[in-house]
Amino acid sequence: MRLPSSKIGKLEYLERRVDGWDADPAAVGLVPAQSAAAVASTEAARDAYDAMLAARRHAEAMHDAWLGAMKTAEGDGRSCLRSIDAFAKNSAQPDVIYAAASVEPPRDKAPLGKPPTPTNITLSLDTQGRVNLAWGGTRHGGTVFAVQRRVAGVDGKQSAWETIATVPERRLVDKATPSGVLNISYRVRGERVGGVSSYSSPVVLPLGAGAVPGRIAPAWVGGRAAG
Repeated sequence: MRLPSSKIGKLEYLERRVDGWDADPAAVGLVPAQSAAAVASTEAARDAYDAMLAARRHAEAMHDAWLGAMKTAEGDGRSCLRSIDAFAKNSAQPDVIYAAASVEPPRDKAPLGKPPTPTNITLSLDTQGRVNLAWGGTRHGGTVFAVQRRVAGVDGKQSAWETIATVPERRLVDKATPSGVLNISYRVRGERVGGVSSYSSPVVLPLGAGAVPGRIAPAWVGGRAAG
C-alpha cells in the first residue's frame, strides 16, 4: 500500500481513514497510541494547510492593495511634479523653485545624431522574380532608409549606384529588377534629422545565365539559395 504522490493527496487520503482506524484500532491491527497519533497529526496537517492558504490569500490581497496604493501615489506625485515644473518655468528664477522642491531641473534633450549603419541585409526572390530585401537597423528618431542599387552587365561593367527608394520600414520589395545583367547589388543607409549613416556593405545577387525580361533565374547568395 502506498500513499498518493502529492502532499494534499496524502492529507486527503489520511483524512478519509484515520477516524475509522481510531474507532477500533485492534480490528485493523493497530494499537490505540498509533491511531490516536495519526488522528492528531492529520488534524495538525489540515490546520497548517488551511493557515497557509489563508496567509497566501492575505498576501495576495496585500499585494493588490500595495499596487493600488502605489498607483494612486504615483498619480498624485506626477500631478505635483507637473505643477512644480509649470510654476518653475513661468517664474523668474526657475532653479530656485526646483531647488526648493528638491526636484532636478529638466535637461535639454541631446540631439540623436546620425543613425547607425544598417546591418544584416538579406535578399530573396518571390515567385514573380522580384527581389525582397530586409535589414537590421534602428527606426528611432524617425529614421528612414535609403536603398541603392547598381547592376553589372554581362560585360562585367558596373553601373553607378542609384537610389531606388527611401522607406520607413526595414524592408523593401524591388518591383523593377533589371533583366539581362550579370548581377545586382544593393546597399542601405539610415537617414534622420541628426544626419545620415554610412552605407552598408553591398550585397550582391548573382543572376542565372538565362535571365529573361521580368524574371530572375534562381541564384545563390551568401552560401544559400537566394529564392
